This record gives sequence, structure tokens and C-alpha cells, in this order.
Amino acid sequence: MSPPKETVTVRFAQEADKQQWLDRWELYNQFYKRTVPANVTAEQWRRFLDPASPVYCAVAVNSEMPEGANVVGFVTWLPHIYTGSIEDIVYLHDLWSDVTQRNGGTGRKLIEFVYQDSKEKGIKSVYWHTQHFNHPAQLLYTKVGNKTDFVQYKHDL
Repeated sequence: MSPPKETVTVRFAQEADKQQWLDRWELYNQFYKRTVPANVTAEQWRRFLDPASPVYCAVAVNSEMPEGANVVGFVTWLPHIYTGSIEDIVYLHDLWSDVTQRNGGTGRKLIEFVYQDSKEKGIKSVYWHTQHFNHPAQLLYTKVGNKTDFVQYKHDL
């Protein structure tokens, strides 16, 4: 069962969160059936903590869980230029919450953290993608965003 919403808070990731984030990052990558090389993961973590880097990471922390095991989710996002406006827009890149936290408001809090940070930066739009089979996440996404008509294409170089 999910904990009450009041026990989970969201904040920017800190160096002390590294091991917990790495553990959760591995679970996230397993879900998407992908392998991210260790050097790429290390570089992303470095970027999250670098104030000059335009990519961000926040963690959800459950105050009822012991220190060292209390990070129960994370979100990453990236502001970027958009040709349809003067203002940047934000791509919400990764979102994960522990299975024990789902349906308890953790995912929503992570998304709302991105919304708030984006508003503070003068950004007016946040978008994201999900796998077509990720129906549990889509149940939340339809409550916090609007599904668009866009289809994604990709070409590896």
C-alpha cells in the first residue's frame, strides 16, 4: 500500500543521493530493457550536479523510510530552445517511482516539481514521451498533462 502523500517530498538531487539514484536508475533501465554504459551514467550524474549544465534531476524522498533507503523516485528534465516561441520549453526525460510508492502521489509530485522549476525559469510548456505499453504511467499522465497527436520517429547515426 502507498504511504500518505505527506511523507514524500521532492528536491533537487544532491551528491549524497548518488548510490540510491544509481540503484533506482538501474531499475528504471531494466524496465525499459536498455543498458546504459557506466561512463554515460557517470557523466549524467555529473551533469545533474553541475550548475552550469542545463539538465536537472530531482529525487522523491520518503521521510518514513530509513536514511540511505529513502529515495523512492526521481525525475530528469532538460530545457531547450523551441522554434515556436521565444521562451524555452522543457523535455521531461526520465520519471521513475518505486513500485511501493505508485498510486500514492509520488509520480505526480515529481512532475509537479518539474512544472514549478520550469515556471520559475519562465518556461511555459513541459512535454514528455512514454512507451505505448506503459499504461500505468499513462493513467497518471492523462491527469497531469494533455496527450498530443505527435508520433515519434528516430534514426541512429
